[in-house]
Amino acid sequence: MTFVDSFKTAIKKGTDCGFLFRICLVALVGRIFFLIFLRDHLEVDTDAYLAHAQSLLDSGGYFKPGTEIPTSFRPPLVPLMYAGVLMLGGNVLMIGFLQVLLGTATVWYGGRAAWNLTNSAGGIFTALILAGDPILIYANVSLMTETLFTFLLAYGFFRATRISNSSKYREFFFLGCIGGLLALCRPGIWAFYLILFVGAFLLILKMKARQFCFLKGTTVGLGILLVVAPWGVRNYLTMGDPILMTTHGGYTLLLGNNNTFYEEVVRQPWGTIWQGDSLAAWQEQLEQDMIRDLGPERARLEIPRDHWMQNQAYDWISNNPAKFREASWLRLRRFWALKPNETPFENKLFDRGTTAVFGVIYLFAAWGIVMWFKYARGNLRQMTFVSALLVCMVSFCLIHTVYWSNMRMRAPVEVCLALLASGTVLKSIKLDSEIDPQTL
Repeated sequence: MTFVDSFKTAIKKGTDCGFLFRICLVALVGRIFFLIFLRDHLEVDTDAYLAHAQSLLDSGGYFKPGTEIPTSFRPPLVPLMYAGVLMLGGNVLMIGFLQVLLGTATVWYGGRAAWNLTNSAGGIFTALILAGDPILIYANVSLMTETLFTFLLAYGFFRATRISNSSKYREFFFLGCIGGLLALCRPGIWAFYLILFVGAFLLILKMKARQFCFLKGTTVGLGILLVVAPWGVRNYLTMGDPILMTTHGGYTLLLGNNNTFYEEVVRQPWGTIWQGDSLAAWQEQLEQDMIRDLGPERARLEIPRDHWMQNQAYDWISNNPAKFREASWLRLRRFWALKPNETPFENKLFDRGTTAVFGVIYLFAAWGIVMWFKYARGNLRQMTFVSALLVCMVSFCLIHTVYWSNMRMRAPVEVCLALLASGTVLKSIKLDSEIDPQTL
């Protein structure tokens, strides 16, 4: 009996969706445990998302915390979610519990998406991976974008697996709206959209029903733009520039592409962290250089600051190509690392366990990819979706090879890996005879 046969036999002992529900229940209980155990982490607002939420409530606008200066330094969706919890009388612990619910929903919708693509065994397998993924679990107790983003990504993939040639335009429009929310949560998704758009355009040119496919693709694009447009309009009215992303890109590009980072991190042994005192000194020097080049008034404005930092990073990259390659190699290794440089537990057993879990996830994802291309390459629907997953992974990997990178930023890729791992069950099923995803 093969691994897949044993796995399917185990699933048959439960009911289809009931088994998936029980996995989600275990995921919920486990995440609540970590929330209680690591609740102090919710007091750390590293990227000021909670501060932005409080500023929204205090001033009624999206301002730089503690001021009335309009900002687009951080994407707005997470602060809006946090502000909603605070407005209803909640606190950071309630925010953590909401993120636990979103994390559990990610397990559910990821499993359902894989189920639609393969069968119940594939769905259960994907859900198990998502339920035990350390990055996704830890994200629930962090005031960051990862939990909301991965939930929206899993839900978007689930909706995409339900779409067929007979789907109505509103299904495509709704999928686009989810895509817009993703862009308002983590703007790096735009790279995925760009590659996907080019690929879809080239594919449409080869298809007979070009007009039909073009209209549905345009409907998805309209959904994205409808959701993102208010953010761009707001930025134009308050800051004079229709920014669809953020003014944070220049800083994150320069953060990993400068001489101080190169000398104190890139050239040091693996695992070296940029120490707080050195980072603070670098940031202080950065402010002085900006004031010197831009003047005191313009150095206070986000858009000139963002452009200045981008130009500084571009100059460093062009003047130091060898150093840039070394720094990019470090960022790439950090992105795909099996063990984080910093962990909530100073425990070798925890580190080894985390390493083992990610090693297993990589192994099954690689096996799944091989199975997809071996058994499903004649199925256009499945292979289109698998290609989208691979493009999503590559786009985030490329971004964080150039921009700032650490293991946490791999969270969206973890959803893709779990879905790709569902391909391990393909040998035992016939894709042409699977249930219609519209009925699931």
